[in-house]
Amino acid sequence: MTKRLIEVDDEKLEAVRTLLGTRTLKATVDGAFDEVLALEERRRALLAEHGVDLSLLSDSDARRAAWG
Repeated sequence: MTKRLIEVDDEKLEAVRTLLGTRTLKATVDGAFDEVLALEERRRALLAEHGVDLSLLSDSDARRAAWG
């Protein structure tokens, strides 16, 4: 694990904290990362279910076309 010094938008932090039900900055960031990773898993599963070649996800134009 690495410590990092970053600027955080307080309004976004509070909105995400409320959505996730977290109390600390660390818990909020960890929870947000978990949500993004879970979203990616769901997205890949949906695309695979519809026969989309997942190797195309690295190509932004192909990715847009897959969701189009």
